[in-house]
Amino acid sequence: MKKGIILCFFLLGLNAFSQSNETKLKELITLTKSDKMLSMAFQQFMDHYKNIYKDLPDNFWDEFKKDMSTDKIFALYIPVYKKYFTDADVDELIKFYKTPAGQKMIENMPNLMKDSMELGTSYAEALDKRVKDKLNKHYNFQNPPPPAP
Repeated sequence: MKKGIILCFFLLGLNAFSQSNETKLKELITLTKSDKMLSMAFQQFMDHYKNIYKDLPDNFWDEFKKDMSTDKIFALYIPVYKKYFTDADVDELIKFYKTPAGQKMIENMPNLMKDSMELGTSYAEALDKRVKDKLNKHYNFQNPPPPAP
């Protein structure tokens, strides 16, 4: 009997911890505007299809809009955040993102990611050209290779 009572309290404690953790994760997701970014991406997705299928009535899309409620966005994100961050990590991230530097990071992240991707692509293309040029010069490779005899 005592073991059963202890097990119940243990499970209740785990449930409370889980809810607390999820509450913090919701705060972090909201604070970093990840929910808003996913919502905006979804809206662009919907606009794309609305432009293709202009003859469909607006209520056709209503069921899809329900699939992107805030609760559903949290349900998508929370398991991913749990996978990579401990409760202590989440506490520290929340503290950071509430600072002016954290807010500046959130504000600039989309442009930072865009610029970084463009820079990475440009760098990779230049590196690819250098490798091909060196191969061609050093090993007399041709790009494209000559036709087979």
